[in-house]
Amino acid sequence: MLNINNIFGSLNPLAIVIIAAIVTIFITALVASLVIRKKYFSLLWDIQDEENREATIFERKVLNYIIDDYKMAAKSKIEQINTQAIIEKNFNSQLKSLYLGEKFIKRAVSLMIVLGLLGTFYGLTLSIGELVRTLAASGGIDVLDSMDSVIAGLISSVRGMSVAFVTSLFGIASSILLTIVNIFFSVEDVRESVMVEMEGYLDNTLAKDLESKIETPEEIIKNELISSLHDFNTNLEQSMKEITEVLSFRFASATSGIEQFSESLLRSVERFDNSLQTFAENTRDFSEFNHHLKTNIQRMNVSFNDFTEDLKQNTQEIAVGLQIESLAKSVNDLATKIDK
Repeated sequence: MLNINNIFGSLNPLAIVIIAAIVTIFITALVASLVIRKKYFSLLWDIQDEENREATIFERKVLNYIIDDYKMAAKSKIEQINTQAIIEKNFNSQLKSLYLGEKFIKRAVSLMIVLGLLGTFYGLTLSIGELVRTLAASGGIDVLDSMDSVIAGLISSVRGMSVAFVTSLFGIASSILLTIVNIFFSVEDVRESVMVEMEGYLDNTLAKDLESKIETPEEIIKNELISSLHDFNTNLEQSMKEITEVLSFRFASATSGIEQFSESLLRSVERFDNSLQTFAENTRDFSEFNHHLKTNIQRMNVSFNDFTEDLKQNTQEIAVGLQIESLAKSVNDLATKIDK
């Protein structure tokens, strides 16, 4: 700890600023790498969610924009859809901050090395300048005095060399550590995984769903015919409605006259019905009279038949010599029957 304090205590202020910049860049790149990886992993988990895949609706807007662009390309009947171009376009437009972070992480290694080299050249410049001043100042001085001044100048030049080596050490060490982090925890690998997962979902899952939903030319013609028929039915319905309203008005005006005619016709029918009832009663009476007349005629016919039979018997009795009393009796019986 004391050695480190001694090292930093002997550094030039500009060297300390360079080292602080190197450390700041390293920490910033490390934090940016963790944050960007986390965001890319959230995108990856969103794509892998089965409910979101089935509904084709994701929590991240950039994924929904990609889905919309892919659907528009599919509806345009493009034979070969450039899925990767659609993904990259939306990533570049919607994830600009993440891309800037990636670029910063990539350039951070080189930037730290450059700052270390800057410190190196700055330290060498200080060292060589101090050494030149020491040698120039010791030209007109005694040997003993010149040795002390030379040693002091060498010490000052060595301090300049320490600036060079310490800044280079920090720059190289930081770049090595950040390179190791990028190797094992690469942001680009996670981003490529997200893009590959999204491309696979679009080409293997969403494309099949869209193919089943894309209308064939026959279906398009069918839908157009259905739409035309629907419009025709709508227009026809409207026309019939207007015609019905006009006819209803005219029928309403004509109904009043028909109603009066119906009332007069009803009265005529009632009178005719009363006449029919009267005629029916008369017919019933005539039928009863006819029935009684028929009955009487039948009775007279029976009586005449009986009289004829009796007359035949009496004639026979007269023929054989019977007395006239029996004839009188028959005549009396006939008269009795006729009276009945």
